[in-house]
Amino acid sequence: MRNAVKTQDSNADTGKKLDREIDRLASLIQQFRVQGQRFIAGDLKLPPEELRDRIMVELRRLRSANLKGAAVNFRLGTLESQFQSQLDLFGRRLRERELSARHQDEAAGSLPDPMRGVVLGRQADATAVKALYGGLYQHHGQKPNMDLERFHSYIDRQVEAIRAKTGCSEIQFRIAVQDGKMKLKAKPIRDGRG
Repeated sequence: MRNAVKTQDSNADTGKKLDREIDRLASLIQQFRVQGQRFIAGDLKLPPEELRDRIMVELRRLRSANLKGAAVNFRLGTLESQFQSQLDLFGRRLRERELSARHQDEAAGSLPDPMRGVVLGRQADATAVKALYGGLYQHHGQKPNMDLERFHSYIDRQVEAIRAKTGCSEIQFRIAVQDGKMKLKAKPIRDGRG
C-alpha cells in the first residue's frame, strides 16, 4: 500500500513539473510573438532568432520525453501549432518588409541596408559590397580579417559559386547576428523572388 502511495505522489510531482514546463513554453511562445511584432515594427534591432531556437529545442525535448496522457499531448500539440503559426506569420511579415524596403531603396537610390539584404547579380555592385563590408565589420567593432578589395573579390567568388550551383541570376546577401557575432548569409533568388 505504501508503494502505491509513493507512486501516486511521484506521478503527481512529475505531472506538476510537466505542467510548469508546458506553461513556461507557452510563455516563451507568447514572448516570441511579441518580439517578432516589435522587430517588424522597428522597435527591436535584432530578430528573435535566439528565442526561436530556444523554443524549438524545448519542443523537441518535451516531445521526446514520452509524455503520458492525452491532455498533455493535446496541450503540447496545440502549443506546437501556435508556434508554427507564429513562425509562418513572422516569416511572411519579414519578407514583406524586406521587399518593401528593397523597393523603397531602389526608388530612392539610397545605400543598401546590409541587415535587410543586398541583392547582387553577375557582378557585385561596389556600393552594395561596401555596405556589406561596413555592416559586417564596422558597426559592431569587429576587426576586419580582410580589406575591402579582398572582400569584394570574395563576394564575387561567392556569387559565381552560388549561381553555378543554383542557376539563379541574383543572390541576396545579408548580415545576421548568430551567437553574438556578425555573419554573412546568402540566399539565391529565383525568378526575381526570394
